[in-house]
Amino acid sequence: MKPYLGTVPPSPGSSFTCESYDVPEFRHDYHYHPEIELTWIIESDGQRLVGDSIRPFKAGDLVLIGENLPHHFRNTCRSRARSICIQFKLEMFGSEFLQLREFSEISSLLEEANRGLSFKSKTAKAVQRLMAESLNASPGPSRITRLIDALHLLSIDRDREFLASVTYAEKINPTRIDRLQRVLNYLESHWDETVSLEDASRVAALHPQSLSRFFQKHLRMTYQEYLKRLRLGHAARALLDTNRTVTDIAFHSGFNNISNFNRHFRRVYQRTPLEYRRQEMTLRNIRTDNGELIQEASEPSRRTPRN
Repeated sequence: MKPYLGTVPPSPGSSFTCESYDVPEFRHDYHYHPEIELTWIIESDGQRLVGDSIRPFKAGDLVLIGENLPHHFRNTCRSRARSICIQFKLEMFGSEFLQLREFSEISSLLEEANRGLSFKSKTAKAVQRLMAESLNASPGPSRITRLIDALHLLSIDRDREFLASVTYAEKINPTRIDRLQRVLNYLESHWDETVSLEDASRVAALHPQSLSRFFQKHLRMTYQEYLKRLRLGHAARALLDTNRTVTDIAFHSGFNNISNFNRHFRRVYQRTPLEYRRQEMTLRNIRTDNGELIQEASEPSRRTPRN
């Protein structure tokens, strides 16, 4: 899958972009851009691909994606997708700013962002508040100071987690532009069917062994592992949106053995399916401070997201 180069014009009157999105879904191709991107998922869930990392995402997630790091967010199903996204170029700070001793932690953070970072601690909530304030602030110094404050908080968060592997290095090669994207789109449409490697290789116009190597090289996982994670993502959504039993969901998600389904689900989500359903449904029924903050914010712009 070849990521395409995206364009990110700054917000009017600003040297960087801070925008909100309220759309049916974050569905678009794998892409990259020279801007560093800080994205807060307010409402949505699905699969997140950053470099060679594929993981579930959900409401409340906060990720920092470095310059030219390929990524995309794909919803499990169409519903409502809301986010706030800040995108900025490293050079907006000037050549000497990040060399100052006071900004050494932020400089290290932005270097680590070249692999993508996720944040799960109390720090994330404080940063999300700053992002919402920046969204509503008039263009001027206050927006930049909020961005710097947000980066400072992220830089001292020791719970941050890398996304892409340490050996990941995507080479932008136009000859790959279509193949893996076609396969991912095909799997998204047929995930609940029996889809063999041979079926997918015909879509990619590759020999099955070549497609297998393609997955290993670009996503650092096998074809079967990707398909398994895709199915687990749909199963997780069904656990929250339906009253169906775990066994029924497992079999309709392509798993013919309930213990096998439970084992793989726990490996990806760190919880059993029943624990996941109970805990996530509890969180859904709690109106958080972040939710209230966004409700008070101005009506978000409705446009095609770039994150």
